[in-house]
Parts: sequence; C-alpha cells; structure tokens
Amino acid sequence: MAKWNPLALKLLMWVMGVLIVMGSGLGFIGSTFFAFNPGSGVSASVAGIAFGAGIMMAGVDPEGNVSWVRALIIYAILEVVYQIFNQIAVGRFDIVPFLIAVIVAGMLLWLYPNKAQRWMSSSNTIAHTAS
Repeated sequence: MAKWNPLALKLLMWVMGVLIVMGSGLGFIGSTFFAFNPGSGVSASVAGIAFGAGIMMAGVDPEGNVSWVRALIIYAILEVVYQIFNQIAVGRFDIVPFLIAVIVAGMLLWLYPNKAQRWMSSSNTIAHTAS
C-alpha cells in the first residue's frame, strides 16, 4: 500500500484544488447579487480560485511544496470549525464540506511521507531547496 501513497497524495491535492476552484467559481453567482467583498478590497471567489489553483499546482510535487500541504490542512481545520460555529450560531450545518474536510485532513496527515516536515519548526534549516 505504501508504494501508492505518493500517487494518492498527488491525487488528493489535485482533487481538493479542483473542488476549491469549483466552489469559489460558483461563489461568483452569489456575490453578483450580494457584493460584500469589494468593501475589503478583495473578492473571496477570486481568492478561493487562486488558492485552489495553488493547491492543484502543488499537487504535482507535494513533498517539494510542504507549505501548500500545510495550507490545505489549515483549510480543512477551518472548514470543520466553521461548520460547527455555523451550526451553533445560525442552526445551519452542511455535512458534505464537513466530511470532506475531515477526510482530507486525515488523509493528508496519513499520506504525507515526512511527518516531521508537515509542521513548521523553529530551526533555521531549509527543508527543501530547488535545484
């Protein structure tokens, strides 16, 4: 099974990137009618598309792009927290994003080969350098 882990990690990163891009792209429809983003100088849908595209590009070499793996883990954690908060505050809970976030975070933690590299260290060593 371990020989398939690098491929599974790449596919997981790519699929999540596609899902984030798709969801953010569909957000354009809602922001057309209720434009809250321009007041802050950003468009959440554009930011989401850029983030998803970055995740897809990092999926080509996840070990060489550990910061993107970390970002996807943080995204998954924030999605879980958001769904729980949304349930408490407004009474709305979307099970699909919650389950996808839990599954993706768990798979990233399990599949990433260098477990210590996933977490930021206080040392000044560079984990990966481009050649």
